[in-house]
Amino acid sequence: MIEIASKIVICLVIAAFIGFLIGFLIGKATRRQEYASVDTSSKKVGNIYNKPLIFSCPRPAGKDDLKQIEGIDSFIEAQLNHMGIFHFDQISNWTDKNCEWIENYLDINDRIKEENWVEQAKNYSKTSV
Repeated sequence: MIEIASKIVICLVIAAFIGFLIGFLIGKATRRQEYASVDTSSKKVGNIYNKPLIFSCPRPAGKDDLKQIEGIDSFIEAQLNHMGIFHFDQISNWTDKNCEWIENYLDINDRIKEENWVEQAKNYSKTSV
């Protein structure tokens, strides 16, 4: 009786070890595939300290129509709103580092400076006050 019980225990230990080994190998292979499918080159990494002032939601008066700025279309306005940029005075306070950060994040090379978004935003923020 003890002989049969010991054989059963040995078989269970061997089966557990084989199951653990197979699970480990499958998990390791799956993990490699997940890492291989991640594309890290899609966004350039920018310095977080250069990120401009953002809001979680627009002011109670409502958000400004950023499409009035020449060079901002509805797609870019939606991206800016998603980031927390809703008002002309936010854009008018951007520094050169803020502009570079936004250009890198939105993947629009030198458009902010070429199209004078900051100056246009200053003019619109003066007229809206």
